[in-house]
Amino acid sequence: MSAALNHSELLERLFSKYWIRVLAVFAAYFVAGKIGLSSPFTRDNVSPVWPASGVALSAVLLFGYRMWPGITSAALLVNWGNLPHGAAVGLACGNTLAALTGAFLLRRLSDFSTALSRLRDVLGLIAYAALGSTMVSASIGITVLFAARTHPWAGASSAWLIYWLGDAMGILLVAPVLLTLPQLLRIGEWKRLAEFVMLLALLAMVCFVIFGDQTLIRVKLHVLAFAVVPFVLWAAIRFGVSGCAVATLLIAVIATGETALGFGPFAQDAPLTNAFLLHAYFGVLSLSGLALAAVIAEREDLQKEREELIRNQVLREARLQLAAIVESSIDAIVRMDMRGTITHWNNGAEQLCGYSAEEVIGKSIGLLMPPERSNDFAEIMQHLTKGQRIEHYETLHQRKDGTRVDVSLSVSPIFNTDGRVVGAAAIARDISGRKQAEEALRKAEKLSATGRLAAAIAHEINNPLETLNNLVYLLQDNESLDETGRQYLRLAQGELQRAAHVTKQMLGFYRHSIEPRAVNLADALNLILDLYSRQTASSHISIVKRYEGDNTIRAFPEEIHQVFANIVRNAIEAVPCGGTITLHVFAGHQWNNGLRSGSRVVIADTGPGIAPENRERVFEPFFTTKAENGTGLGLWVSSGIVQKHGGSIRVRSNTRDGQSGTIFNIFLPSG
Repeated sequence: MSAALNHSELLERLFSKYWIRVLAVFAAYFVAGKIGLSSPFTRDNVSPVWPASGVALSAVLLFGYRMWPGITSAALLVNWGNLPHGAAVGLACGNTLAALTGAFLLRRLSDFSTALSRLRDVLGLIAYAALGSTMVSASIGITVLFAARTHPWAGASSAWLIYWLGDAMGILLVAPVLLTLPQLLRIGEWKRLAEFVMLLALLAMVCFVIFGDQTLIRVKLHVLAFAVVPFVLWAAIRFGVSGCAVATLLIAVIATGETALGFGPFAQDAPLTNAFLLHAYFGVLSLSGLALAAVIAEREDLQKEREELIRNQVLREARLQLAAIVESSIDAIVRMDMRGTITHWNNGAEQLCGYSAEEVIGKSIGLLMPPERSNDFAEIMQHLTKGQRIEHYETLHQRKDGTRVDVSLSVSPIFNTDGRVVGAAAIARDISGRKQAEEALRKAEKLSATGRLAAAIAHEINNPLETLNNLVYLLQDNESLDETGRQYLRLAQGELQRAAHVTKQMLGFYRHSIEPRAVNLADALNLILDLYSRQTASSHISIVKRYEGDNTIRAFPEEIHQVFANIVRNAIEAVPCGGTITLHVFAGHQWNNGLRSGSRVVIADTGPGIAPENRERVFEPFFTTKAENGTGLGLWVSSGIVQKHGGSIRVRSNTRDGQSGTIFNIFLPSG
């Protein structure tokens, strides 16, 4: 019911608006017709200037063919009391048909504009409407008048010519004013408005001087009439087609009136001659002024189009440059809509996340977010819907290969012309390096604190170690000990010396012996195995030794022992009961320098292996997989010792069932 009511109201409004326009056209045509019939040259309803034809054509061009009822009824009423009713109906039909024909012909022109801002529009108005369509009204009108026995001045040909020229002058003088009236009303600047008023005032004054019975000019020369041309040019140059049309209409009104009174250069003996002279004069003025104004307007439009093209070209180049900058940026730049669908993806985003543009455009931005950070999208979109920016938001992105990367995210809303948020532009920068540096700084601070604590502890235990070492030395002279006891004392003495060396390292922050000594790597490994023999025996761990050659190097023995002890102890703790530890020592060369010779030590176990995500971190300080049982310093210290000796250490591991295990490969140069 409501929809039907709204539809009825809409029809009623459109209907009312249509009839208001019809009534306005009726009133304008009626007034213009009465003015035309009141012309002193008019005889038997044939007027040398018929302004109503300009009103009719303008109405059809501006409001459409549906204005014909207003034109027909007004034309009928204008002639109703002056002619037989049949003749009045005929004239009304002729005038209406002429207006419809003129509008039809003009609309068939390519892109005709009622603003008359191009020369072809002005020429079309003159040729098709003023000269062409008026033949219809003149032919029908003269035929009807002769049929009704209404006699023009002299014969059918002269009557038809006057009729035709009258309608043509009406279109030429009135139609440009009505068609371009909106342009005239847009003169809002008071200086230009004052200039226009002054122009019309001066023009009126000059017209009265030229066409009036003034003592200033007694000579009636036709050439004096063209003294108004500078004003027409002024109006055309400064105010365009609309200003020129008003100026020409003002000249026509004054010239027609004064000429009818017998004044001015066109006041001759025969009224018909005067009418022809006025037609020629108005035609020259109108054609010259309108053509000049149209050419100027067209030139200005072309200049504006050229400037617009230049601006568009500059904008296009700027966009291309911006697009190139975006594409070449090392930062990831992504555009998405309010649903989170990716619409743009630059090369930086491809490098950061591993996805190509074809793989992600049209997909959700959630593709880049790890499961534990899935709430980030809702939080970001909440800020964007309020038009707020997000700057330097640190989060994690997930690459195509599943790895994570730390990013700093800045997101800005994209607004449409209505100020509504329609999308977002996100810039993501890889901050993994900064995060690693911050982590390294934190670890360095922890190491510094640990070093100070270790130095304090080493200082406190150094004296008891010296005492224990002395007691062991004295026990060795006890004759009651058998050979097994003496062997244990020798092992204890060696471990006490190593412990003392470690405490000295902690006190001196890796302060080592003054000079390296010859160290046999096989003997060093055997010493460590003897130390852990009870643990390997209790766990039924098999030890496989493969010592090839002498493999003696120059090194700091205590530190080499510490490296082997850390790795062997980790292997013993990793290998299950009944497992195997393999020790292989042989001559070799450095991986990245084949000319540098030395010895290689391979320590392999059959433990569960190291998880892939932990393999690259085993040499980091404080990283451990032993929970409460590990400090995370053993392998880090071992790596540092090997590097200090100019060597290298690598790890390989496998976690597959039945093939699991870990291999540490150590290269130590000969000297």
